Amino acid sequence: MWATWAALATIALTATRADPDLWGHVRFGMDWLRTRSLPAVDPYSFTQDRPWINHEWLSEAIMAAAYTAAGHAGLIALKIVIVGVALFFVARRLRGCTTAITTTALGVVLVCMLPTTLTVRPHLWTLLGLVLLLTLLDRDDAPTWSRGLAGALLFAFWANLHGGWITGASVLATYTGVRIVTERRHLARWAVFAVVSIAGTLANPYGVGLWRFLAATVSSSRPDVMEWAPLGLASPLILWTPLVATGLISIALSWRAVTRPRPEVWAALLLLIAGAVRVERVAGLVAPASLTLLAPYIRRAWGHRGRFTVAGRGPALLFAIPALVAFAAVAAPAARPFNCLTFAGDWSPDRQGAAYLAGTSGRLLTTFDWGEYAIWHFGPRLKVSIDGRRETVYSNAVINWHLAFERGDAEAAKVVAGLAPDYVWLRSERTVAKRWLMENGYRVDADTGASFVASRRDLPQLTTPGRPLSACFP
Repeated sequence: MWATWAALATIALTATRADPDLWGHVRFGMDWLRTRSLPAVDPYSFTQDRPWINHEWLSEAIMAAAYTAAGHAGLIALKIVIVGVALFFVARRLRGCTTAITTTALGVVLVCMLPTTLTVRPHLWTLLGLVLLLTLLDRDDAPTWSRGLAGALLFAFWANLHGGWITGASVLATYTGVRIVTERRHLARWAVFAVVSIAGTLANPYGVGLWRFLAATVSSSRPDVMEWAPLGLASPLILWTPLVATGLISIALSWRAVTRPRPEVWAALLLLIAGAVRVERVAGLVAPASLTLLAPYIRRAWGHRGRFTVAGRGPALLFAIPALVAFAAVAAPAARPFNCLTFAGDWSPDRQGAAYLAGTSGRLLTTFDWGEYAIWHFGPRLKVSIDGRRETVYSNAVINWHLAFERGDAEAAKVVAGLAPDYVWLRSERTVAKRWLMENGYRVDADTGASFVASRRDLPQLTTPGRPLSACFP
């Protein structure tokens, strides 16, 4: 059973692809490792209109260290370690269950986490943070001083790793609030635990400024980013799976009083499910957090199921050999990402078009998804107009006129005319924007069918590159 689970885990954890922000995360982390500073003025963009608050600096520094040590294989290994630690703590909560129940529960978690674990990004730290937080919280006794210190340390690191600590703070407030109502005799201890834990988030380079920044950005509308959209009927089935699985397990456990989850557990589960319905990217966090909370009740209800013995080595090998063969069968495919970390999808930068920009300098107007790719390959000598950092560097006004210009909006075109970027690199389908550029002082030096590169007419014509940039990260 464990060999079969290991085969599934090998496939799930090694499967990795680059996302639009990976280039930036590694680049900014490498900058921090070199300078040990967090500049407010961004050296990579020319439309920055707000101070750069890099709230993910620590995770980026860790990613940069992993990349420096072992290239993109180091990034994949880092992801496996983060997720592996989370799985370890979920498994600890399942202690006492039979192997069949434990491996089944962990298998469900593995599959449901895929929307989060397919990429290497700071969001992974929130997955681990939620599991650690709920492991600290969900105990029969009231919090001790040592647990309070652990909570403060957890949030201190979390606040420098990823903005998802706000989700953890919401779960903490919900869980402790219900415990305070149901256990009034421990009101002070629960309240102190919550306050001390949240106070830990002030241990960051920006202090209270981080709170103000996240308060201003967490409610920002991002209609152009799919994973920030609410869950809907058109959403991929894998995003609904953790919500359905959590709901069914919780309902099944509630049939008997002895296995019925406590009110604070229900409150935390409903909060997580509501968060996933509101924002798609939360869906990948629901299963590991939910199983952490439900593990004691699963052990009580079904922990004894699936217990069997096999007499003699011969029959035992008959059970073991197929699992070992399955594990061996996935070994070679699982190694592929270590050889080439690919990027694919509608967002992917056009490598052939990008090659025309090699050796250039100045200012580049580009699209949201390609900004950090351009930063890695051409920055800071070629500064970009937009990239995946969004609200940490750019106001909504900057984001909105970019989107409007790509749609062909005349008012947004006036903004571009005022900025007069040296180069423009956009998708070929942006025909209205391309026509406007050609009518307003630009010429199209390259059109690959996937993207076009336009240069100001007063600049030398771009030369045809020998070959496109690599299909592997970076």
